[in-house]
Amino acid sequence: MNTGINYSDAYRIVVKVKREDIVYLNGIFESYDNLAVIRTIDRWESLVEILASPYFVSDVKGILEELKREMSLEIIEEAV
Repeated sequence: MNTGINYSDAYRIVVKVKREDIVYLNGIFESYDNLAVIRTIDRWESLVEILASPYFVSDVKGILEELKREMSLEIIEEAV
């Protein structure tokens, strides 16, 4: 039985934020249960990876657009 998570079909978004905003960004996405998986990929460069199901990509992008009004947030990369 395979109990690992398969991210092969996940939509990947990499964002750059201020280092002090990483925890806040993580908390926002954790509050939306099962919307996306978020992880810091480079804490020194403040790069955060967001993995979302293709079904939730528009929701994730909407949240990111709203967050741009509150913090410095730049989408660096997007890929399926």
